[in-house]
Amino acid sequence: MRERQTAWLVSVGAAVMFIAGCFNLLFRGTAWIFPSGSQASIAADDPADEDDSCADTTELAMAMTAWRQSQQRGTLVASAANADATGIQSAPAGGDIAPARSVADAYPSLHSVAVDPDANQVAVSDSNRGAIFFYDRSAGGNSAQMANPERVIRGPRTGMMFVAGISLDTADREIFAVNNDIGDRMEVFPYDTEGNVKPKRVLSVPHGAWGVALNPVRKEVAVSIEHPNTVVVFRREASGSEAPLRVLRGPETELADPHGIVIDPGHNEMLVANHGNWAPLTREEEETQGGLRGGHFAMPSINAYGVEAKGDDKPTRKIQGGQTQLNWPMGLSLDAMHDEIAVANYGTNSILVFRRNAEGNVAPLRVIKGERTGVLGPMGVAIDVKNDELWVTNYRDHTAVVFARTANGNVAPKRVLRNAPAGTPAVGFGNPGAIAYDSKRGQILVPN
Repeated sequence: MRERQTAWLVSVGAAVMFIAGCFNLLFRGTAWIFPSGSQASIAADDPADEDDSCADTTELAMAMTAWRQSQQRGTLVASAANADATGIQSAPAGGDIAPARSVADAYPSLHSVAVDPDANQVAVSDSNRGAIFFYDRSAGGNSAQMANPERVIRGPRTGMMFVAGISLDTADREIFAVNNDIGDRMEVFPYDTEGNVKPKRVLSVPHGAWGVALNPVRKEVAVSIEHPNTVVVFRREASGSEAPLRVLRGPETELADPHGIVIDPGHNEMLVANHGNWAPLTREEEETQGGLRGGHFAMPSINAYGVEAKGDDKPTRKIQGGQTQLNWPMGLSLDAMHDEIAVANYGTNSILVFRRNAEGNVAPLRVIKGERTGVLGPMGVAIDVKNDELWVTNYRDHTAVVFARTANGNVAPKRVLRNAPAGTPAVGFGNPGAIAYDSKRGQILVPN
């Protein structure tokens, strides 16, 4: 009897959730009767939000899934009770069933980082759960304690999925975020936004966006596209399906799986970090991409272009070669005051610092690398000139580490920002697209 009562209560709860989801979807255009502080910051009927429709269907799907699974649980409970009474086991139910077990990371996977020293804020993106965290710039320390963010933007209404690169517009107090591999969107949020809220603007971008960089002088935003090796430049205020102002793509550009990107307004340049991969092209891409050839590799590089580069323009210079130590270069950061650039070097768990105008097969000025550094799978890097610090986000650890700007060698960070208990392993999933089982070793293989 107790099992049946439990199943009935679960079913009623799910029914209420489903009805609430439908009611929310039906009356989405009206203001909330009891608006929360985070939701009140963006009008529910803002015309700029009309293109952001994925959140509505997501919430409805979640409600329907909860309803179906509650029905299944009720059936299973009833079947189990019947089996206990009769001794006859029934076949398992099919349909929309919950997994027997799952492998997932319960904590954020820190991706990119951006610092606004004047606002005393640091923002980090979480590609695991589709979120952006805002911390006080001095957050973290030398203890095993977790650091609490001041604000979190997360939830189905945000439209963020596998969020990758972020960039801060410190003048207009906005944060730009692009979704990699899934989502194909760029969301823009005001600084003071938090919770499960719709973006201020949403822009459709090509598939495979990774990095985003603002040009405050020209009022433009550039986005790197991993495949097929592209950089697109939009108006800063672009939204919806607006076309880019310029597209940089072609064999002469020597773009090869571009990731990190940064704009140098003072020298009218754009710097792009490349992995060196030329993924195979589809037949349609071969016919439409103007001479691009896939299926080969180049050495990793950091390419410099004129800020107005477009079409098949060549880079003005490149950092490339064995002495550079580049290996899966990810995020880039510019130190305009000291004329330096820093790159998160994922392949060797290091941070490389070069002269801004370095060219050719040159060694970095400084390298942060070693067990004492706490750098493990670095994905993002940000230089804070005002406070003479350098931030690094670790994808293979639940931490961000902060160094003195001129740190070099196997040195300990000034402080560590933890978003999970010390020692918590990171699953390390990066948008897994397939799965295989090794029966000989009893292992599950997950390519990312």
